Amino acid sequence: MPVVKGTEKVVNPLQESALSKKGLCDYVINVASGCLHGCTFCYVPSTPVIRARKSHLEDNGVSDPQMSWGSYLLIREGVPEKLEDKLSRKRTWHETPSGKGVVLLCSGTDPYQNLEVASITRNIVKILLKYGKRVRILTRSPLWTQDVDILSNPNVIVGMSIPYLDDNLSRQIEPNSPLPSDRYKALMQGSQQGCRVYVAIAPTPPMMQVKDFVQHLEQLVEINPEVLFWEPINARGSNGKRMLAAGLEFTKSVMNKQSWVDYFVQQWGDIEQAAKQVGCLDRLHIWADQELRGFVNQQVLEYWWYRPTVEKWGADETIQNSDSRPSLCDYKQLLLPDEDSAIA
Repeated sequence: MPVVKGTEKVVNPLQESALSKKGLCDYVINVASGCLHGCTFCYVPSTPVIRARKSHLEDNGVSDPQMSWGSYLLIREGVPEKLEDKLSRKRTWHETPSGKGVVLLCSGTDPYQNLEVASITRNIVKILLKYGKRVRILTRSPLWTQDVDILSNPNVIVGMSIPYLDDNLSRQIEPNSPLPSDRYKALMQGSQQGCRVYVAIAPTPPMMQVKDFVQHLEQLVEINPEVLFWEPINARGSNGKRMLAAGLEFTKSVMNKQSWVDYFVQQWGDIEQAAKQVGCLDRLHIWADQELRGFVNQQVLEYWWYRPTVEKWGADETIQNSDSRPSLCDYKQLLLPDEDSAIA
């Protein structure tokens, strides 16, 4: 499939975000539409951001914005300059307990996917730091290690998605992304050079069990991540079709809602058990999907929705005590009794 590259205009690159629900941020900046990594599981093409701009993307040569995900990248024009202008005039800053006023790069694309995008991201980070803003990087590319000089800052934390360390599996699921082993090396390098780091163990495929998570977590804690986010693959949208088209047979086992819920709950218990065994349960942060409502005890879901992470952004910031954390190592504790179930 030919790759479509180009540019597009943007009025305001700094947008308030609902990702405080996941403990990630209060603002996002996306430097482009599309992403060249081509991860088959990616949910972004199914979001309103892409669906509502279907005609715009088609006008720029993208025949099918959802199924051709990974084959187009439209870089947004003048983002650093527009951001500078915006921050120079901005007098208020939105900050929630869970989002902590953090700016995420990026929620809909990868901020370091190639050298051109990486250069834009570097300029954006410099501007955000100039105005004293907190920055979260989320990427699959080791290119960020070239910016350690500015990223090794107390107001910056860098994370990479490492759902597993199986390079062969990665070539099937995320064919154009840098190998997980290279991402691991990048985080280790950055950590050793003074960068604050975290890991998104996401999304995990259904074949991973307790023993796999134990082995994975034992390796990840060597990086000294401040937090370990986790969620499983969600294959209920166009990403499910892309995964099937890529020959990922395991997708069929999680395509309907009930099977996906069973898989989510099973793995939730497995990774909790593994984290407890490895000794990093306090750093494990669950991204509890809102689609679990009616299948999982509401009290458990609400514990995680809008929960601040254990990351510490300021010297005077207090971290929530995790003593009240629900005991989830037995995944059955998550399930609603049949008579109380709201399954539709």
